[in-house]
Amino acid sequence: MIISNATPLIAFAKINQLSLLRQIVGELTIPDAVAKEISDYTHNKTGFIDLEQETWINRQAITAKEQLALLLPSLDRGEAEVITLALEEKAKLVLIDELTGRKVAESLNLNVFGSVGILIKAKQLGEIEEVKPFLDAMLKQGIYFSQRFIDAVIQLMGEA
Repeated sequence: MIISNATPLIAFAKINQLSLLRQIVGELTIPDAVAKEISDYTHNKTGFIDLEQETWINRQAITAKEQLALLLPSLDRGEAEVITLALEEKAKLVLIDELTGRKVAESLNLNVFGSVGILIKAKQLGEIEEVKPFLDAMLKQGIYFSQRFIDAVIQLMGEA
């Protein structure tokens, strides 16, 4: 099972590449808080995702309320539910872009990927030729990554 936070989904939707994300991950599961966050994203905004149409994105409620309560002081509700659900379901992968959420997930021994990790995997699998145009498109759409991080990724992928 792969569990995703809203940001990676929105990042790929904003650049019209949900299909690429689906190719790389197959099916995704999102907790209720993430589904609400995605649904609250208005129809006329770039990056809108119609969860009714995207049948590869499954919704699942969390049951470990105590675990959620422990995570909420340091994370937003979506990230906290993603991590809680990942622990409950022993997920093989968690998709989170935000640094704090990633660090908490990693500290709990969860395997974490973000939007950029998905792009790197897509290149490794031959689904895309370069990561840089997709990164540039995400940046243009307001998805934030530090310049240092972008430079390191471009260097690592041999696209400098």
